[in-house]
Amino acid sequence: MRRELFDDRLWTGRIDTEDGELGLRVHQVIGSYTNHTTITNQSTVLLGFCSEEGVRRNKGRLGAKNAPDVIRAALANLPVHFHGNRSLFDAGNIYCEDNRLEDARGLQVDLVDELLAKGAFPIVLGGGHETALGDFLALAKHSQSIGIINLDAHFDLRLPNPLSSSGTPFFEMATYAESHHMPFNYCVVGIQELGNTPALFQRAEDLGVHCVLADAVHRNLSAVCEKISAFISSVDLVYLSLDMDVFDVAYAPGVSATTINGLTPLQIKTLLQTILRSGKVKLADVVEYNPIYDRDNQTAKLTAHMIYTLINA
Repeated sequence: MRRELFDDRLWTGRIDTEDGELGLRVHQVIGSYTNHTTITNQSTVLLGFCSEEGVRRNKGRLGAKNAPDVIRAALANLPVHFHGNRSLFDAGNIYCEDNRLEDARGLQVDLVDELLAKGAFPIVLGGGHETALGDFLALAKHSQSIGIINLDAHFDLRLPNPLSSSGTPFFEMATYAESHHMPFNYCVVGIQELGNTPALFQRAEDLGVHCVLADAVHRNLSAVCEKISAFISSVDLVYLSLDMDVFDVAYAPGVSATTINGLTPLQIKTLLQTILRSGKVKLADVVEYNPIYDRDNQTAKLTAHMIYTLINA
C-alpha cells in the first residue's frame, strides 16, 4: 500500500479570466490537503481509494482501481456554483498493492477518521465497493447511531469466503455492529431482483435491512423519498454510498457490473438531494466506476455530476 498526495496536473481546464469569480471552475478552487491544512465544517475533502482487490476476490471485471484520477479529470472543468465559506481540498490517493486490501483499508480508516475529527466532509472516490467498509469503520469511531444508505443494484451482503471483497462490506458492517452492540441501520435503494439471489434477499430480511427495489423507484419516486426521510429521522448520522452500477447501462456503461432496468440520473439526483437535505450526511463515497469499459467518458462525466451534487449540497 502507499499514499500519494495532491497532484495538481490532474486539475486543469478552461480559464475564463474575463468573467472573474463568476467564471471559476473546480480546478481553480481546489487545494491540496495535508495534515496541517486548516479545515472547517464547510470543507469538503476528496480522497481516492485505488483498489479493485475486492472486485477481483468477488470475481468481477477489473479496472475500478484506475477510477479516482479519471473522475478528477471529469470534475475539474465543471463551473463553480458553490460560494461563501465553502472550501474544497484533495487529499490524494491510497493505493492497494500486492493484493493487500486489509493494509490499504487500515490507512483509509486512519485518514478518513482524521478528516472527520477535523470536521471535514470526506468524499471517497473508489475503487470497488470494498471501499465502503473502511469508510464505515472510520465513521463508527464517531457515533453509535449511523444510518447506512446505499444506492446500489446489489445488497453486497455476501459472506466473506473467507476474505473481505466488494460483495461483502455491508455484511461485515452488520458483524461489526453486532460485536460492538450497535444497531445495524442499513437502507439500500435501487435493488435489482435479478441481480441478487434469493439467499441475499433472505439475508437482508434476517438482518432487518430496509430494501427498496429499483421498480419501486420507477413507480413512485416521491414515496421512496418519504421512506428514506423516515429512515434518516431514526439515526444521528448518515453514511452515504453511491455505487455507479445502480444506474441503467444506458447511462453508465463504465462500471464493474452493468445493470438492466437501472435508475436514471434524475432519479438518483433527487434521492441524493433528499438525503443531503437532512443535514446528517457526514461521509460519502462513490464507487465501482470502471474507466476501462466507459464510452466517450460518459460514465466519468455522470460520476463527476453526482459528486458535484454532493459538494454543492
